[in-house]
Amino acid sequence: MPKLSEKCIKIIKTCNLYLCFLVLGMSVSITGPTLLDVQKLVNTDIQHITIIYTARSIGYLIGSLSGGIIFDMLTRKQIVLTVFNFFSALTIFAIPWSRSMGALYALMIGNGLSLGVLDTGGNVCCLNIWGKDSGPFYQALHFSFGLGGLIGPLIAAPFVGSYENFELEFSNEFNISTNATSTVQNLTNNSFIVSEIPLVAYAFASVGAFALLVTVLFLIVCIISPIDNQGQQDNSAQVRERSLSFILLIVFLNIILVFVETGTEIGYAQMLASYLVKGPLKLSPTTGSYMTSAYWAAFSVSRFASVFLAIFFSNLQLIVFDVIVSAIGAAILVLLGPFHEWAMWLTTVLLGVGIASFFPSAVGWIENYITVTNKMASSFCVGAAFGEMLIPYIIGSYIEEMPDILIYVEIASCVLSAGIVLIMWLILRKKQDKYMKNEGTSNVAYDANVTA
Repeated sequence: MPKLSEKCIKIIKTCNLYLCFLVLGMSVSITGPTLLDVQKLVNTDIQHITIIYTARSIGYLIGSLSGGIIFDMLTRKQIVLTVFNFFSALTIFAIPWSRSMGALYALMIGNGLSLGVLDTGGNVCCLNIWGKDSGPFYQALHFSFGLGGLIGPLIAAPFVGSYENFELEFSNEFNISTNATSTVQNLTNNSFIVSEIPLVAYAFASVGAFALLVTVLFLIVCIISPIDNQGQQDNSAQVRERSLSFILLIVFLNIILVFVETGTEIGYAQMLASYLVKGPLKLSPTTGSYMTSAYWAAFSVSRFASVFLAIFFSNLQLIVFDVIVSAIGAAILVLLGPFHEWAMWLTTVLLGVGIASFFPSAVGWIENYITVTNKMASSFCVGAAFGEMLIPYIIGSYIEEMPDILIYVEIASCVLSAGIVLIMWLILRKKQDKYMKNEGTSNVAYDANVTA
């Protein structure tokens, strides 16, 4: 068997990471359109079923923190990626077979834990593989996540039930109507059919099967080259010293910004389908799936485009653009969204565009003024995890009785984000760049390396 070159192995490992993040995106996004189907399977209400997002976020938070420790301790990172990819596949397969909230919560925590480890490990491995040249590869890694977020709802769309004209309740014993003919016809006319294999299970099985394929690919790499070589970083640039109070203030504000933006990003994507079904428009779950896909499509395209836009625009200019686009989307949402389907489509696309590049642009912005350490980057991830945990939970707790909670949260997010950006700009506008010699224009694709 011919020995593969080092460059070839790097490319193979990088492609595996892209596929891994594709699975991550699908795993995160598929739970939104399938939420109502899973709700019926466990026979609960919307307030309790939305706690699965909190459960997954708790697992993700634990996985992110423990993943950093694991990947710092072990040199055979490919084995860790293989194990947690396999664990992720198992939890995805098992989710639609849950018949109790306890089992579902446990599976979501386990799924979140595996996703957190893979997210942290994937970032670390990408940077280790390519070192100082990791900029474009790192951006492509996160583009893969957005692409997975787009594909997930498309996979779910053919398998979700329609609840426009009926409410089907589950219990341990299914009560059959005395009018057998009517019962059979009612069940047959609806896409959510009581059977040994729930229809929604096929959607989760598709994602799980792809996750298993990625596991096999990682296993092959484990045999070929289980150890990642550390990339060489250029640390020659001299930087200015900053006061501790200044650093803490900027990091704190950025944590809040990441908390709000990431929480709103995931909260809107996960609860959009439920709002469309439960809200004033009363649309079908299938429409909700396609609209969720439109959100992730806009998100993915915008994230991809931001890599090239960063060549011509500064991080601050990109952030201002994001805030303006998100504000326009939120205005359309509150004024026209509850009354017109086209307005919801337009709002969804605008919000996807406005949120996509916010995280790397925000980190790249402050990195121009302070050196972002691993601890700082970890704190940003923790802030993002808490946002993903709390904001969807808040929306889900009230969306049954008050569907417009989605609108209120979106408006609050835009106002708070704009306010924080303004405060940070007032603090940073008179500060000099941290580099003591001219290092060229800052680039998001380069600055984003510090987030691993």
